[in-house]
Amino acid sequence: MSALDITRVKLYPVMVRRRTGVANLHVIVRLEAGASQVGWGEMSDLSHLPMYQFDLAALEQVLNDLLAGQDARNLARLEDRMQRFYPNEGHKYSRSGLVRQGVDLALHDLVARAEGVPVYALLGGQVRDRLKVCYPIFRMRGIEEVGPNLDRVQSAYERGFDLIRVYVGANEAADRLFCESFVARFGGKVRIKSLDYSNLLGWRQCLAQAERLANVVEFMLVESPAPENDYDGLAEFRRRSRWAVSEHANHLDHAWILLHRRCVDILNVAPYVLGGLRASIRLIALAEAAHASVLLGTTQELDLGTAAVAHLGAVARVLDYPSDNTGPELYTDSIVKNRVRYEAGFLLVPDGPGLGLVVDEERLAGMATRISNPFGADLDAIVDRTPRRGK
Repeated sequence: MSALDITRVKLYPVMVRRRTGVANLHVIVRLEAGASQVGWGEMSDLSHLPMYQFDLAALEQVLNDLLAGQDARNLARLEDRMQRFYPNEGHKYSRSGLVRQGVDLALHDLVARAEGVPVYALLGGQVRDRLKVCYPIFRMRGIEEVGPNLDRVQSAYERGFDLIRVYVGANEAADRLFCESFVARFGGKVRIKSLDYSNLLGWRQCLAQAERLANVVEFMLVESPAPENDYDGLAEFRRRSRWAVSEHANHLDHAWILLHRRCVDILNVAPYVLGGLRASIRLIALAEAAHASVLLGTTQELDLGTAAVAHLGAVARVLDYPSDNTGPELYTDSIVKNRVRYEAGFLLVPDGPGLGLVVDEERLAGMATRISNPFGADLDAIVDRTPRRGK
């Protein structure tokens, strides 16, 4: 087998608008290798905390210094190299994790295309061809947001989605009204996968609110019901909870702590946090060894990132709960010619070479923009991914 030496790394920042009205920044990664081979990756949704962005020209130069001349087929060596230069930062919106994710996805796409196989073949082979997913309803800070969110549920239902997750915890009156209206309008047709507290409240508040909302509506699980790194609080919530508990695993050691301290029933595993597919597979194996469950999380990726998660889900032996990967259904534009497909609330695993998608390079060049922060200093908008009040 001949080497597949990397010749160039090119980064394209794109700002893509969501149906909710906000726009989110992503960086598309193009890897060139050999005479004509190309692989594509994605650094997904950089519009999160912390409040800084890349110097993209400097990042591109460093990635070229790190990767040019390296054999793309040596995925283990390149992962180790990237990990050393972009180490774990310890939180779920790690910029290092996003850089590693973009390169990791592009490497897998590149190598799989060179071999003429889907990415899931590089990961060990397919055990499923689709993943059950849920549509997100973002956090409500006032009761005036309830009606529009119910309409979003209706729109998603008409597109085949019969499962949602609901971000809660900012305004209990709005959360309760939404749940009451949801049951009246969609009872028996659409289910709620989870209440997602996003680490915003203490465990006691989360437990009390979840119990009150359970008097109104049914849900499968509760996500992030304690401040980040409050392991004692999360474990206490789980001990008292009648629902399964999920939390984002930020890296391998963090996942071990969550399991060892009996904080969770479910590890939320997401390549954008962990730095790509190989790291995600290790966490899934850890969950399996601990007899825990897994769901595949999201920061609402574009098509490339979502396709990568689909390939991860195709090979995951432990995938006991519906996943969150409906990003392409939220965005109003795309950089690919053949978008990922959903059918009856399932994300279908692409089966073409590489990630299975074809990037529209002309469209990508036209969408390329400058790095910027679309939310200003509106902390609520940054955290909740919702439009600014009055906008």
